[in-house]
Amino acid sequence: MRVDLDVPEGTVLLLLEGEWYPEPGRPARRQILVSSVAVRQQAIGGLVYATGHACNHRDPDCDRHHCWEAQVSVAAVRACLDGTR
Repeated sequence: MRVDLDVPEGTVLLLLEGEWYPEPGRPARRQILVSSVAVRQQAIGGLVYATGHACNHRDPDCDRHHCWEAQVSVAAVRACLDGTR
C-alpha cells in the first residue's frame, strides 16, 4: 500500500523500542535517533523501509551514503513529522 510520507533528507527520527525492525519480524529493543536519507512510500503491514545515519544524527560522519537501514512504523514516522515527538 502506498503511503503519503514526505520525509526530507536530514529529518531526525526518534524511533522508540518496538517501532523499528533491524531484521524483518524482530523489533528493536532500544530507541534510536536517525538522520533520514530516504523513506520509501510503500508500506507493508504498517511498516516502511528507511535508510539514514545513526552514526551521528546531527552531522553524519561515517562517509557513506547511509549506515543504518530498517523497517520503521509508519505511525512513528508520522509522529516525528507532525511534531508530537
